[in-house]
Amino acid sequence: MDTETDCIQRHPGLPEACGLTASEAAAIMAAGMGATGSHTGSKAEEYDDSHNAHLPDWKRRCIRLYGDCQTQAWTRKASCFACFESCTGQHEWPFDKCQPKAGQ
Repeated sequence: MDTETDCIQRHPGLPEACGLTASEAAAIMAAGMGATGSHTGSKAEEYDDSHNAHLPDWKRRCIRLYGDCQTQAWTRKASCFACFESCTGQHEWPFDKCQPKAGQ
């Protein structure tokens, strides 16, 4: 794990303690889950996000979809992170910009 990830885990819910915004911290953690294999498959029940239980459902959904976008090579008109930022602002994932490939 890198220093940012360690810091986020030591200070859950306080990304500013690590010099990050909430979106940056969420993106780092989502990317880390994909890299370690903790976020496999597309079924929500396979993805344990109990560490995010304090977050609103819409934000948990944004984080899950960002991880899926990164690890499953979705069809995109924008970067996965741009779609994540849009999701955190609008509380809905922009499927018109980032979506699963046909058959996923």
